Amino acid sequence: MTDQPYQNAEDVKGLQQHIMVLTGEEKRTVSQIIDRLPPLDIRRVDNETLNCVQVAAQNLPARLVKHLVRFRREPNDYGVLMFRNLPTDTDLPPTPEDGGRSREKSSFVSEYNLLLFLLFLGEPIAYEDEKQGLLIQNICPVKGQEKRQENTSSHYLNYHTEDGFHPHRPDHLALIGLRSDHEGVARTLTASIRQVLHDIPSTAISLLRQPLYRLFPSSSFNMGKDDYSVYLPVLSGSWLEPQMCVHFSSMTATRRDAKWALDTLRKALTQVGIGFHINPGDLLIIDNRLVAHARSSFQPKYDGKDRWLQRIFTVVDFHQSSFSRGRGQHVCSPLYADNTRKMVWDKPGVIQID
Repeated sequence: MTDQPYQNAEDVKGLQQHIMVLTGEEKRTVSQIIDRLPPLDIRRVDNETLNCVQVAAQNLPARLVKHLVRFRREPNDYGVLMFRNLPTDTDLPPTPEDGGRSREKSSFVSEYNLLLFLLFLGEPIAYEDEKQGLLIQNICPVKGQEKRQENTSSHYLNYHTEDGFHPHRPDHLALIGLRSDHEGVARTLTASIRQVLHDIPSTAISLLRQPLYRLFPSSSFNMGKDDYSVYLPVLSGSWLEPQMCVHFSSMTATRRDAKWALDTLRKALTQVGIGFHINPGDLLIIDNRLVAHARSSFQPKYDGKDRWLQRIFTVVDFHQSSFSRGRGQHVCSPLYADNTRKMVWDKPGVIQID
């Protein structure tokens, strides 16, 4: 699978107002807030820790908070928000070889950046099936997984909604840069349904709003079985400002006309793709309800200096997933489906079993 064309984020004029470069004073303020926070155990990010961080976040520079609050309430048509020049960890250990938790990372600047900013958008959520249920996850290339359609690969990663098959999929996801790839060529790509909706024929839109699409979990989910899937519409909600759930590698259409509609959407989205180079200290926030994202290819060297991002998910309505979590917990229970059942989404967030 080859890379798809994209525009560099710096060349998209309308996007620039949604990319904030922190001033020196703003960066110092964020750094001072983080310095006052206690050591963080990413295996046990409990409510007390989140309460402490959210109180501290009230001291973030007003300009940054204003953009975060506006993005939650009224997301822009690109469905993204970016902050550059955040404080970084001064002594970074080797990039984790297995894509898991780094046992050598002893500072928590990147993790606290994620929490301070994303708590303005919702409540953190994770999944027991993925990344050991960690709320803050490492994203880096893993040797032998170069061609997999998941975050441990280094070949082109196709456009997708994050965890779109899950009944409690994230509303927002954020990526922060710890280390760039060696050549500086890797780009996180985004494409918003709002940018293409009026270019898609109404016949295609009508088909995309029906549950004619079968979506399989990403291979990053440790399901234990390979027969789990959901049937769902690609577009839902408002006709004028719909939400989107799509995956161009793990989704199949159940009818010929439905496949045509999905192909039409794919072509439209790839034509408006925007590429973001995530440098150390860059934070990219994506509205997972509006935006499909991808990643261009790059060449890892597996020398401890490979590309390293961290990721966090949030949801606006945290109570919707309460049945799947323990009291005070932020990690959803595993998803399982046996061979005699198929999972059907009647509407977003609701699963029926027939």
